[in-house]
Order: sequence, then C-alpha cells, then structure tokens
Amino acid sequence: MRLTRTESRAVLLVFVALLALMGGILLDRWLFHPLPAPLVLDEIVMDSLNGARSGGESDSEKAVSHRSADAAASYAVPIQRPETFSFDPNTADSTTFLRLGLAPWQVRNIYKYRARGGRYHRPEDFKRVYGMTPELWERLAPVIRIDPKYRYFTAEDLRPDTAAHRKAAVPRDTIHQPAKFTTLTPVDLNTADTTLLKCIPGIASYRARQIVRYRERLGGFVSLEQLSEIEALTQYPDVLPSLLPWLRLETGVYRKMNVNKLSLTQLGRHPYMGFARARAIDNYRQLHGKIQSLRDLCLLPEFPEDAIQRLMPYVEF
Repeated sequence: MRLTRTESRAVLLVFVALLALMGGILLDRWLFHPLPAPLVLDEIVMDSLNGARSGGESDSEKAVSHRSADAAASYAVPIQRPETFSFDPNTADSTTFLRLGLAPWQVRNIYKYRARGGRYHRPEDFKRVYGMTPELWERLAPVIRIDPKYRYFTAEDLRPDTAAHRKAAVPRDTIHQPAKFTTLTPVDLNTADTTLLKCIPGIASYRARQIVRYRERLGGFVSLEQLSEIEALTQYPDVLPSLLPWLRLETGVYRKMNVNKLSLTQLGRHPYMGFARARAIDNYRQLHGKIQSLRDLCLLPEFPEDAIQRLMPYVEF
C-alpha cells in the first residue's frame, strides 16, 4: 500500500526528530561530560615507585585496606565454646541447652517433646534427640543426671519390703503426667484409656497412645504377648517385662471382622491381615462364594498355619 504525500511527510518528520534527539545526546556527552583520560602505563609505574620510595602505601591501597578491615569488623562473630556441666534434660531451660552446645532448633524440638508429656527416663533416652552426633553424645552422656521422679520403676522398686519402694512415692508433675501408682495395681488392657495407662510406671503419653491405637486396630487383645508387637514397647528389652505385672486381660475381643461382608480395604486394615491376605480372601469369595471357616483358606500360600491361628479370634462368618 502506497503512502500519501501527507503521510510521507509525517514519517520523514518523525525520522528527522529522532536523528536530532540522538545527535543532541551524543553532543552533550562529548562536550559537557567527557570521560576521564586513562592512565598510561608510565603514570601507573611512577605512582607505585613513589609509594615505595615514601615507605608507605598509596592512597588506593590504603582505601582498599581500610575497606577490608571494616568488612572484617562488621562480619566478625564471637565464637562461643560449648560448656560441659551436669544437667537434667527434663528440667533444663533453653539457655542451659545452648550453653551445652545444642543448636536452637534442637532446643525447640526438646521443648515440643516435653510439652507433649515426653520424659527422659534415663540418659540413653536423650540420645534420641534429632541431630545428636556421636561427638556431642560422647561429651554429654557422662554429665546427664535424671531426677528419680522421672526414672522407670525397676523390679526392685516393686517389692514392698525394700527401701527403694518406700522412696518410690515421689512428687510428680501432675500437670503434664498423671500421678504414678505407688503399689502394684492391675489394669485391664482392653478397657484402660491413655490416662489410666499413664499411671503405670514406665508408660508415658507416647506409649499409652501406641497401646490404645494398636488395640483399636486389633479389636482387642487376646494375650499379653501381643504387646511385643508394639514397637514403642520393644525399643528397650527391659521395658516390657517391667510392665507385664501391672496388666491384666479381664475382657476379650470386642470387635471382629466378618470376612464375608467387609470390603478389600476394610479387611486389609487389620494388623494380622494386610493387603495380600485381604486380596486372597476377596478372590476366593468371587470364585467360591462365602467362606465357612478360615480352614477353607489353608491351601492358599497367603495363609500358613500360624497366620490362621493368629486371625482365628478376630474373624466371624
């Protein structure tokens, strides 16, 4: 498309205006803001020789050294060496932990653990603090002092005729943890809630919750030996034997699985079932109909004899 004469003149005027503007900018820089003349090699050499002859640094070197000194002073952080002294991790405050060399985020995790009712019953429990290094543990382990009221009861403590038992009734922090039993008190494992379980020496909030949760998944305990299936009670080999004298099974299973009605997902939630056995039952139901007894599944590789014996108290047809 060809431009008209008026349009051609307008384009030409715009082009001339741009050229004039660019020319003005270049003229202003050349005439009014000239660049400094670069130092030639001879001038640089003479400056350095004069500085060496005067026995001091040049102005530029002094400025650089002053700037380096100022930067070093600005970023200088005093190094605080960790201290080593006796402490109780159940009562120590944040300042104590920081002086011992723990990081601030470790101190926050310790405070959260204690706020949830967690306690350090023996020095080895403090080793589980996240971020604990072998070097730090080697330095802190000898100076950890656990107050007797936070320790586990031992078999010696449970004997009524011992001095240790007479000293067992120590004050407790009942705000975060219920008072512990001072005499042997049997507790029904299938009906006790977390508050009652925490009254047993050796059971705090975490272990009480794990016992109740596993009981809910099972539908009830049929043997005290099933407690060995709870990881929170088997981390230390001497914990579970110390708890058994306090526990009883006065009630049995309170919830059973109907293997002919429950879905694949519902069956798989049981600790003794799992997804593989639940799928085997679902396939059997589709091929053969209702299951009359777990013995109907004994030919399946997912159901060995020991698995059938464990599941027997928890199923119905």
